[in-house]
Amino acid sequence: MTQHARTRLAILAVGLSAVLPLASCGGDDDAPSTPTPDSRTSSPVATTATSVPTTVTPSPEDEVLAAYANYWEVYASALRDRDSSRLADVMTGPRLDRALTEVETLQTQSQAVQLVVNSRPVIVSIEGDRALVMDEYENQSHLIDPTTKQPLQPTPAPGPTLRDRVTLQRSDSGWKVLETVRQEAQ
Repeated sequence: MTQHARTRLAILAVGLSAVLPLASCGGDDDAPSTPTPDSRTSSPVATTATSVPTTVTPSPEDEVLAAYANYWEVYASALRDRDSSRLADVMTGPRLDRALTEVETLQTQSQAVQLVVNSRPVIVSIEGDRALVMDEYENQSHLIDPTTKQPLQPTPAPGPTLRDRVTLQRSDSGWKVLETVRQEAQ
């Protein structure tokens, strides 16, 4: 037997001598063997975690602010693209009527508007199906070419600060802007 073969046999024997005592700890041959844990090693305990789905209901304030932010997005898109198809999703009553007229006027005059506002809404009250929001915002909106979307005039910088009193009304489909009234800037 070569030296290399004897070394491999010795390694195999040492490995078997470490494994065989663990395998023979079962006791009676007729009884099923239960492995004895080896105190030299520890294995992680497997656990199953069951999570209960939680539903977070947004507060009325969160709903109003989200609806108001969506109003600005849809309104900006309508003025930029001269497309009034989604305005009724975020507006109702007098505000919807004015916005529809604005978009129609832009189409007639072959103009579009890039609405640029830095809105800072504050909820004044929520009573039943009505909410009142005060919004003081910087307005840097400007006319753009309806096709290329390039500005037709320099953008006002920093632009006037406007203050609006906004009334929202809750409907089956959520909160919608009912009316906006411009306040005197302070």
